Amino acid sequence: MVDATASPWSSNQPPPRPRWSEAAAPQVLSGLGPCDPVIYASDLAVAGAKERLVRRLLASLPGREPDGAGQSALGTVRLEVTALGQPRLFLGGQPGPAVSFSQAAGRIYAAMTCTGQVGVDAAMPAEFEAGYPMARAFRSAELDWARPLSGGNTSNAAALLWALKEAAVKALGVGFHFHAPLAVEVLSPRPWQGGWRVLVQAGRIIPAWARPEAGGWLAIARYY
Repeated sequence: MVDATASPWSSNQPPPRPRWSEAAAPQVLSGLGPCDPVIYASDLAVAGAKERLVRRLLASLPGREPDGAGQSALGTVRLEVTALGQPRLFLGGQPGPAVSFSQAAGRIYAAMTCTGQVGVDAAMPAEFEAGYPMARAFRSAELDWARPLSGGNTSNAAALLWALKEAAVKALGVGFHFHAPLAVEVLSPRPWQGGWRVLVQAGRIIPAWARPEAGGWLAIARYY
């Protein structure tokens, strides 16, 4: 749920690789839009994690050499942040693929695509326990369909909905600066690629997907 984009960085050299058990291999999410796939991965939320993730995802994009080969050819990799918090990636001084970050449960998640914009968010049920103002963020109809997908647990259902809503507004590049959570509506869930594909209404229709992750939910949205 927390956006991990606060500290811009620039580097010519890839940071040290973590042990295999600490980093999740990049995965491909195809079909979330008509063009290039979304590539996503996670790493422990430690120093250098964002940079490692960006370089690993760049190397996994279609047409790139696999698993770090040709990393030196990437040149200077720089990440900046817009006034509204959207990360912007530059490669050798030129705009790079769209990228998004989220942090939860001690991990940083990143998603990247060459076409359009992408948003990623991870949310945990503990963020939505008793006392959370559900009515300010979720419609009754949303919770009604999300609970059965979340073991009947309202906090888990709220985590699912929040991850999808925040991923969608991140893909738009505005976060919740221009859209109140209650004004963003999640619709039409259906099983898809090990999770659930939905449509998110946030002034326009944004396709999104979520799957269970680390006791909560990981969501990715695509705007193109």
